Amino acid sequence: MVKVKTVCRPEELYTRETTDDIYQHYKNPDSTLHPLQQAREYMRALNSAKLEKVFAKPFLASMDEHTDSVYVLGRSDVDVSMCVSGSCNGEIKVWDLSCFKSKMTIPVAHNGFVTGLVTRGDELLSVGRDALVKLWRLDSPDPVRTYNSSMTLTGVDKQWEDAGIFATCGSEGVYVWDKHRSSPLSKYHWSSDSQLTLKFNPSETSVLASTGADCSITLYDIRGNTPLRKTVLKNKSNALAWNPREPMFFTVANEDSNLYTFDLRKLTEAYRVHKDHLNAVLSVAFSPTGREFVTGSYDRTLRIFPSREGHSREVYHTRRMQWVYAVEFSGDGKFVLSGSDDTNVRVWKARAHMPLKTLMPREQEAIQYREKLKSQYRHVDEIRRILRHRHLPRLMFRQRQQKQEHLQSQWRKQQHIKAHLKPGAYMPIREKQKPIVTEQE
Repeated sequence: MVKVKTVCRPEELYTRETTDDIYQHYKNPDSTLHPLQQAREYMRALNSAKLEKVFAKPFLASMDEHTDSVYVLGRSDVDVSMCVSGSCNGEIKVWDLSCFKSKMTIPVAHNGFVTGLVTRGDELLSVGRDALVKLWRLDSPDPVRTYNSSMTLTGVDKQWEDAGIFATCGSEGVYVWDKHRSSPLSKYHWSSDSQLTLKFNPSETSVLASTGADCSITLYDIRGNTPLRKTVLKNKSNALAWNPREPMFFTVANEDSNLYTFDLRKLTEAYRVHKDHLNAVLSVAFSPTGREFVTGSYDRTLRIFPSREGHSREVYHTRRMQWVYAVEFSGDGKFVLSGSDDTNVRVWKARAHMPLKTLMPREQEAIQYREKLKSQYRHVDEIRRILRHRHLPRLMFRQRQQKQEHLQSQWRKQQHIKAHLKPGAYMPIREKQKPIVTEQE
């Protein structure tokens, strides 16, 4: 008697509920039954890479209500749709990103440049070149309190643990304040040059880092009376940002068109070097996830870097956008803000090809499947070429070619030196060690 094996499935698993539903198909995962599976997946990965370019539309809106260059940006830590911007004529605007309109305008917040903004809860702190620190409510155009400083201020940041403690930096060093007192609690000064920017560590809330005009990076602990450590680079660092998910790392934007990620525990060399910009980098900001950061540069572009990679995955530019002074991520990490010299605050998508509409479960699964295919086949030459290609203006394209030729010339020179020396006599300097000049305890 012949033995027959059958598959018994409940009727509700393969019966459609409505005429719009699709039939459920069952697939045998045996690889011998699917000899063309790898070729089919490769073709799907290639099509996914091409579709990414087809649907890449990163630019969303331009908020052009400022009348002067946008110099600083800040985002709310409680409201995802709120951001703040300050311009060179002393104006501060609070924006609603859901409608791309300003909710509140402070026309003369400072006499001159607004050089620093930070928000915690419903409070806003601003500093300017008029040596004033002002505390605002996000729903009122009148300052709650004004603090007089003895120096020109270039940056401000609030402590994450205690909202009443904040720090400012300027021509005379770093001052730590209490919002209930009119004079600084403590003052830190290591060198004769001014400090350009500072940020509190999101985990070790008493630790802060600052960058100076003497090309230095200095660490402070506000519980002590003296600075902790100091590292000097070859060029000046214009901005600094801590990784919110890995708070032992911070990234600085340097004048030599590179960004350097340092480990708090080892400042003798850079943990990672990020290259792609063609001119001085002016600003840097991390996403809430800590997996990537956005940068703005003097070359009139903004780039998005994965935090663990040395090259950018996206470059955004427009024909009218000028020097990008400030950048910021939105609270949900889906959007990027940029403030530039042409008085505009622009809103971009963090993922240029991702749709903004509410996705159905089937659409989400399809997008995840395509992303996984691109990740699996990203090292194939054809797919890698498509994924890496980014359009640049003609002038920028030529500048990049000149930079690549210069780097190749330096590499050939090193190879010639190595070839004409005794074995072991030539010790090349690692790329991570090149930016460091000296370190002081």
